[in-house]
Amino acid sequence: MEIEEFASRHGVHKEDVEEFLDTVGEAGTEGGALLNLYYDARLHNWDISTVRAIEAGIQSAYAENAANAGAIYNGITTPLPGAPYSLWPRRF
Repeated sequence: MEIEEFASRHGVHKEDVEEFLDTVGEAGTEGGALLNLYYDARLHNWDISTVRAIEAGIQSAYAENAANAGAIYNGITTPLPGAPYSLWPRRF
């Protein structure tokens, strides 16, 4: 799935979803990305639809990255390279 598919879900704040998912991968792990999500959601008072769309985007990105690497996806323990980057292609 692409970021736009998560951002276009009913009831979400499109810009929040797009901006957050553009940074997925910078935290280093799926668990780190989810922790960042929950921190930001509380800080910015995001609604549950927005949080769930971002959660789905995070899970999709890490599952796709693991499949592309030939790894067996097992959630939070999937390692990623250390450099900051996004698992999603950049939108310009």
